[in-house]
Amino acid sequence: MDTTEIEDVCEFTLAEALEMEHLYRKRGKESQQQKFCEELATKFSCSANRNGNSIITWDQVHTWFLDRQLFSAVKSKSLVADSNAATKQHAPINTSPIALKNLVALSKAWAAAERPKKPKAERVAELSDLIFEALSSKDCAWYDVAAFLNFRVLYCGELEVRVRFCGFSHDQDEWVNVRRGLRERSIPLVPSECHKVKVGDHLLCYRANEDHALYSDAHAIKVERQLHDKDDCTCIFVVRFEYDNAEAELECSCICRRPS
Repeated sequence: MDTTEIEDVCEFTLAEALEMEHLYRKRGKESQQQKFCEELATKFSCSANRNGNSIITWDQVHTWFLDRQLFSAVKSKSLVADSNAATKQHAPINTSPIALKNLVALSKAWAAAERPKKPKAERVAELSDLIFEALSSKDCAWYDVAAFLNFRVLYCGELEVRVRFCGFSHDQDEWVNVRRGLRERSIPLVPSECHKVKVGDHLLCYRANEDHALYSDAHAIKVERQLHDKDDCTCIFVVRFEYDNAEAELECSCICRRPS
């Protein structure tokens, strides 16, 4: 990823987002009242967890609740549309509109927020057990997600999440389209499982040159099998990268499989 400065936007911590989600579900439209938002903004700004971060204004809290309401409306509308379409086609109803099945992390966080008997710290920690990777718009490479910071619904109905990439600081955070740029993390290929890679398989492969070293999408076009033990693979995998159609011969250590 390059070091180009991204837009300056308000970001809530995971703990703050979870608390607002819980309040939204509990209070509904009451959570959008100015006094309510002012009190919550003051609470967040005075929290020890926000040391070193910018203060939160009531407008920012209010906007979050408005976006959350819009998200609910879009979700409900999509569910109805999917239900009608399924009825016409005599097919099962799709219960994952707007790529919600790719938003498992946020969904589980919201569900955790509804269980008041569970400590907040434990609810937030649940996110750390979820493994995702996101596509960076800066270099078209995939990076592991360290945390989901926020979400928003665009006017077109598309859902985006603000992610922090593993190993990168906050100035490299990006808004990622959930449908196109968020997925379950790829699985590093180990020598004992090299037989699982077949010609035509979708892979995530490491490519390096003088300018960059990135993990990019590719497809296996040839596999040269070699005899080896379970600890050391000597097979050669010929892949074609989606980004520029470049072909390369890679070793097992440079390849990740996509989850089935």
